[in-house]
Amino acid sequence: MFRIITKCLSLFTLLVLGLFISLPFSSESPQPSGSDHNISSSDSSFNPLSNAESLPHLLERRIPNQAFQPGEKLTFTVRYGVVKAGEATMEVEEIVPIGERNAYKIVSAARSAKTFDFIFKVRDRVESWVDTQGIFSWKFNKMLREGSYKYDLLVEYHQAYGKAAVQSIRYHDDEPLQVKKQEKFDIEIPPYVLDILASFYYVRTQDLTVGMPVYLTNHDNKKVYDLKVIVQRKEIVQVKAGKFRCIIVQPKLLGEAIFKQKGELWVWLSDDQYKIPVQMKSAVFVGSITTELTKIEGISLPLPSQIR
Repeated sequence: MFRIITKCLSLFTLLVLGLFISLPFSSESPQPSGSDHNISSSDSSFNPLSNAESLPHLLERRIPNQAFQPGEKLTFTVRYGVVKAGEATMEVEEIVPIGERNAYKIVSAARSAKTFDFIFKVRDRVESWVDTQGIFSWKFNKMLREGSYKYDLLVEYHQAYGKAAVQSIRYHDDEPLQVKKQEKFDIEIPPYVLDILASFYYVRTQDLTVGMPVYLTNHDNKKVYDLKVIVQRKEIVQVKAGKFRCIIVQPKLLGEAIFKQKGELWVWLSDDQYKIPVQMKSAVFVGSITTELTKIEGISLPLPSQIR
């Protein structure tokens, strides 16, 4: 029971639009259900952050962004049924240089409630570096600390070369950190591929119209897969942070992998330029999980979609 509840916290790091489809309820490292791309042993002879401007296609894509800027911080409560599993945050920390370009550094973190810390402590953190102009991934770190389970996934996206350098690390259960299993490899990626956190922020930049899906290509570990984000309907939602007019979206895997999808996820985004996640709900074999917005920082309030 406690493990399921605290897994809800680790779910938040996977929940952010499209991640949920690959949620494992086991101690193995997350493996998405998309198709394998060409994978080879890691080649350190090229620098992922050099020659970032070397291919014209990187300069061609310009995604207007009125949805988020540095300083935005969102706080959530994560619940399993009526039980509070813990809290989570999503924050656009700053803009940093990546070679000749700039990137948003975005961080998502989840922690178990103090009630459960002594039983099964969760401290998960996901970091993404997203190109400010083209809204694609440059770098991604996922650090899972769930009870005795410790796992890191580190990715550098060589967008100019069509490759990603991946490092997967599983640690022994005891402290301090000692590597149990480590794997390094390169994987082919399509132009403008997005990591699992960047995907969510990409969707926030899009004009969302009911009945008009959004398509994107996602990478996680050894998989690259296509996502279709269905824009379902509009609805008014009341959460601790306030009452909002929202638009509901639902991510779906495309292709054969859709039959391996582990559950359903719905995300309520504020129906305005910010498209802030107000509420997320999932349905899986263990029950229902709800994430609700409790606090907004770094944005002028009230939001245009907020009902007072």
